[in-house]
Amino acid sequence: MANIKRYLKEIISRNLEKRKIVLVYGARQVGKTTLVREFLSSGKTLYLNGDFIDDRQRLDTVTRSMVERFSGLDLLILDEAQNIPDIGVKLKVIHDTLPDMRIIATGSSSFDLSNKVSEPLTGRNVVFMMFPVSIGELSGNGTSLDDLLLYGSYPEVVLQADSQAKRDTIVRISESYLFKDVLNIEYIRSPKSLERLLKVMASQIGNEVSFLEIANTIDLDVKTVMVYLDILEKLFVIFPLHPLASTVRKSITKKRKYYFYDLGVRNAVLGDFSSLANRTDVGFLWENFVIMERMKRNERTGNRPEYFFFRSYKGEEIDFIEKYDDTLLGFECKYSKGVVVERIHKIFSDDLKGDGRVSVINRGNYEEFLR
Repeated sequence: MANIKRYLKEIISRNLEKRKIVLVYGARQVGKTTLVREFLSSGKTLYLNGDFIDDRQRLDTVTRSMVERFSGLDLLILDEAQNIPDIGVKLKVIHDTLPDMRIIATGSSSFDLSNKVSEPLTGRNVVFMMFPVSIGELSGNGTSLDDLLLYGSYPEVVLQADSQAKRDTIVRISESYLFKDVLNIEYIRSPKSLERLLKVMASQIGNEVSFLEIANTIDLDVKTVMVYLDILEKLFVIFPLHPLASTVRKSITKKRKYYFYDLGVRNAVLGDFSSLANRTDVGFLWENFVIMERMKRNERTGNRPEYFFFRSYKGEEIDFIEKYDDTLLGFECKYSKGVVVERIHKIFSDDLKGDGRVSVINRGNYEEFLR
């Protein structure tokens, strides 16, 4: 992929040598297929795609003859593996019978794939998330910060030469690919309700969410709203931040905040690609961008903390908190440069026992924290 070097390639290579089954999760079109196809030249390999009927049929039943088809392979790649029936059991049998063969399996739905492989593959697999392109992977690409906030960082988007092409591409991805799995899920009884839910979530990034208010807004029951949100999480469209409670004084809220894995998708849902100078939501766009890029950075470096936000009874907020066992790191996301947030440092150090001061991430210093 021109001008984009995905960091997961090196990580996958290292783990394949450990003879573990490598599972790569991520939304459609984030580059999973492009990435795994780069391994096809390394020895005798076979690539199968679970989206294709004939490829699924090659893994139709768990039999000795099925396993024997793969003997002699150095590497087996199963793309969109969630579409292969009983994939967990089949991967277990193949791995146990041919322990020297390396295996990569990808999935665009943790809703399906994780449920199918978690028990059969216990101790046999390692799992990695593949996000849209990170700013660290865009070095020399020429993509501007404004473009990332407006059109997001899907690989096909960042490779487009101009703003109109970027906009057209992310709209097409959103409509044609990203929600393909969503609309095919049997639990989605009303696609129109799901579209309304997505618009509501897109308009509320960075805000605490009330399931009851959402249910009333889109005329669904609370239970259905929660099921739909869970599905959108497992299909890598949105993700939640939960509130962190202090040992000194409880957080005033138990409500979650939701963010989008990609801001281009968020803006496509709202149909709003107006310039940052004319937007009222630029602060929330920045907050979403910083949190998502920090999560990408942590995945790249092997850090996997728990993520939270905090709001006190007095209304003071800390946008983003990383929890490493007993250590807390706090971050404030401020689009404007030079913003001072002294009031939150005392909350962080005294009430939450955080590690030092809260770091303020703005346009002037974001590369220090996110690359």
